[in-house]
Amino acid sequence: MPIRAKLVIVVFVFAILPMFLLWARWQATAVGTITSMLRRDANNRAREISDQFDRALQEQQASLAQLTRQAPLRIYSNLLTQNNRTLPDGTLRQELSAFLLAQQQHYSTLLALNQAGEPLFKLETQTNANGIPQTLFASGDLAAEDKFNGLAALLTAQTVHTSELIEAQQGAYLWLIAPLQADDKSAPGALAAKVRVGQLLRDAAGPPGLQANNTASVEATPSRPTWRESVLVSPQGAVLYANDPATLGQPYGKAFPALQTPLTQMLGEGREEQQWEDWILRRRTHATAPKLSIIILERYDQAIADLERNSAIMLLVTTLLATVAALTVYYLISNITNSIRRVTVGAKAIASGDLNHQIIVRTNDETRVLAQAFNRMAAKLREMLRKEGEQKQFESFARLSAVLTHDLKNQILSLSLLVNNMGKKFHREGFREDAMRTLADTVENLTNLVAKLSDPRTPTKRVREQSDLTHLVERVLQRTAKQATGKYNVTAKLTPNVMATADGKAIERVIENLVINALEAMPDGGTLFVLTGIEHGQALLSVADTGKGMTEDFMRNRLFQPFATTKKKGIGLGLYSCREIIEQHGGRIDVNSQVDVGTEFRVTLPLQASEAKAAEKQAAAV
Repeated sequence: MPIRAKLVIVVFVFAILPMFLLWARWQATAVGTITSMLRRDANNRAREISDQFDRALQEQQASLAQLTRQAPLRIYSNLLTQNNRTLPDGTLRQELSAFLLAQQQHYSTLLALNQAGEPLFKLETQTNANGIPQTLFASGDLAAEDKFNGLAALLTAQTVHTSELIEAQQGAYLWLIAPLQADDKSAPGALAAKVRVGQLLRDAAGPPGLQANNTASVEATPSRPTWRESVLVSPQGAVLYANDPATLGQPYGKAFPALQTPLTQMLGEGREEQQWEDWILRRRTHATAPKLSIIILERYDQAIADLERNSAIMLLVTTLLATVAALTVYYLISNITNSIRRVTVGAKAIASGDLNHQIIVRTNDETRVLAQAFNRMAAKLREMLRKEGEQKQFESFARLSAVLTHDLKNQILSLSLLVNNMGKKFHREGFREDAMRTLADTVENLTNLVAKLSDPRTPTKRVREQSDLTHLVERVLQRTAKQATGKYNVTAKLTPNVMATADGKAIERVIENLVINALEAMPDGGTLFVLTGIEHGQALLSVADTGKGMTEDFMRNRLFQPFATTKKKGIGLGLYSCREIIEQHGGRIDVNSQVDVGTEFRVTLPLQASEAKAAEKQAAAV
């Protein structure tokens, strides 16, 4: 499979596919969250209406209790202690009429009772022919429904008592019964107020039709309420309150036929919550009137529809972004891999002797610089071959070319290892940084080779400075062995800050030769072990492999000789150059090898002066 196809698959699996999975997870979570929020909202609304109803009822109880403490009623209470059939005088009737007219929204009737629960007189509100409200006084033989049995037991509590919910043709109502108090602290009777439950419910839930009608697209009808509906149902199942005034007084089955089944189950089985098709039903039983049911209906299909519409938009945007990202990555990867492939093919052609080969790279990255370096090197080689006519000059050039070809081969190997790992590791950010660093180092080395080819007769200037041997080893391993970790097991035991006064570039070339030789000695894979440290006051470098090894005769007679090699395609100048460089620095290179076991090269170099003295003192102390 081509490298670009592998990289596109990696991007799709690790970047694009997770985007779609996150979108799917978000959609599933959002649906559950919306449903949970609607349930919580319905519960809060039911509790709010119940609390408001309690407060409204308590206000009416307080208002009635305050009325019984007025002076006219105190006087009337004292008269009742003497005669339990006493009727009110004109002042008391005016006081009660004024109170009833002021509270006509909530009260329809005031009824005076004696201690036996028998009605004494009644005041009711009515509207005359001119539409003006007025009160109607009645006494004597009142209706049986106005008689309260067991009133004496209620009067002993000295508090306002609330009767059970009563349903009639004119609407549901409650009786508030407040004891009358005489000067001797007795309760000779009571004053009862007939409270309109509908008005209390409007005070608690708000006027019908003005609640949460937030979705204009959902038509409000008796069979299909708005997306939120507050419904209060009496003990007999009649609708006492709803958004649609036309449903008031109707059985809930007729008012809401689409929801008759879940409403019946909730009211009959005492369920507090139920989900039915596109609805969430929440029920709360009122504490003061235990049989009064407060039901909140939440329609969530519209909210889910909005979510699905937004989800579709997000899916479309995600798809577009993923497509653009995939095409962009494919384009960038194609340019990079094509450039590297051209450079690699061109480098191999030049290394094989085709100096007329031109590497063409159209990108503006490091590969273009590398291609230009190869082209300049090939041009220099062609120019040198053209000018060198005499045999002696040709032999000198041939020797130089062999050395440079050896170095060039090492650079090509680094590039080959890098290209081979592109398909597997290019998606890793750390690998891309290492790859760019390897390319930069290779360009620098090739530039130095080109500079050396520019004037081969001028001896290379040796720069001796403080160089960290461990740092040089790490640089070499980065662009060689670490690019081939899939095939080789690389073990490095490196001591920090092993300083030596040396030509860092030359020593780095020695390390590179030893490492590449070790890798090439293990064509089928193996273990590479690299060590740095300080031994006997000198800097130590050890490079070992588990390759085929060398015979004693080869090591004794041919190992460090020029043009001597055990490789089929080798030149035999690498170890010769390594020994020359090490000896020029006052160091030493030794070898230990066994056939079919492996080989170890040990290089020792003089330490920096101050470190050498410290090492000697440490050895003496031991």
